[in-house]
Amino acid sequence: MNPLARLGAAFLKDHPEAAAGVLEDFPAENVARFLAGTSPATAEQIIRHFTPAFAANCLLAGEPAAAGSIFTQLPPDFQVMILRPLERARRESLLSTLAPDLSASLRRLLPYPEGTAGAVMEAALTSVPEELTVRHALKRIKRMRRGMKFYVYVTNQQGQLSGVLTLHELINALPSSSVAQAMSRQVIRLSPMEPLPSVINSPYWQEFHALPVTDNNNVLLGVIRQKNIRRIQEQAVQVGVVSSSLGAFVAIGELFSVSAGYLLAALISTGTPVTKRGKHD
Repeated sequence: MNPLARLGAAFLKDHPEAAAGVLEDFPAENVARFLAGTSPATAEQIIRHFTPAFAANCLLAGEPAAAGSIFTQLPPDFQVMILRPLERARRESLLSTLAPDLSASLRRLLPYPEGTAGAVMEAALTSVPEELTVRHALKRIKRMRRGMKFYVYVTNQQGQLSGVLTLHELINALPSSSVAQAMSRQVIRLSPMEPLPSVINSPYWQEFHALPVTDNNNVLLGVIRQKNIRRIQEQAVQVGVVSSSLGAFVAIGELFSVSAGYLLAALISTGTPVTKRGKHD
């Protein structure tokens, strides 16, 4: 790897927010090609700091398979923020790159207005029917690939939220007992139309890592995690802090200090990949 690419890789890895601010000054097509030369993890870290509109443009400008892979790793609320403003054809184009279960869950979130609990909740969550035995509930949870597993939400045959228990409590319950016997029926829940400021300031975050969201009929819709609330708060604080054009000099390592804008511009214009390919590159 040449020195320019090495500096670029270090900058992207260590300063994803600043790098995102710089990259938004370039055409989305160029940035998409540039990010294709980075590792998937680096690309995801950069894209999550773009504005939703620019993130959508970059994903749609890239290879569908790569776009779907990166999009899947983004925070659920940011996924919805990217999709909501898109015109129907562009939205469907992006949704088509995703696994069917993720695409279906996102479609359920899109009708809720921006700034509400429904707009930031995760549709993928760990829930089991109340009639299952503890043994069968644990087997089902083990097969689940996505969703929070600290809390296990319990639903009745109508999909209504009837209880909750932690995974630890489920593991330690009598295997032959029903989930309904092991769960707690006292569950704090949110409405999908609850304003986001009210959700952020809820006193229940002092007690719970996540809160379920239910509709007017108590049907379980999704969950909001405390870590996502913290991320939303951090993003609000950061608005305006990082300029879209970074004119300051960014130090990388002990021997180099280069302009971040110049560095990324040089890498994009030359098409230099910044993913380390081998020991002797």
